[in-house]
Amino acid sequence: MSFLTGLFIVILAGMAVGAISEVAKAIGRRGVSPSELADLDRRLDQYAAALQDAQGALDNQSTQLAELQERLDFAERLLAQARDRGALGTGHEPG
Repeated sequence: MSFLTGLFIVILAGMAVGAISEVAKAIGRRGVSPSELADLDRRLDQYAAALQDAQGALDNQSTQLAELQERLDFAERLLAQARDRGALGTGHEPG
């Protein structure tokens, strides 16, 4: 799960750097036209939507991982029970 968290942080950082870079460029030009500001606003909305999508995917993968871990734990318990029964025998003494 730490890999997914790291991936999420890298995606978030990349989008933030891109957005900040665009804002800095717009401010640096000083004579920003309304169409450029509208384009910048549209890009920021796209970044926000992409971030929400990435977070949703991360949440979904986290849920799937938790379910798989539960299933693995259950399977391991069943195998341990079967192994213990085999080691103990059937409970009948030879006679």
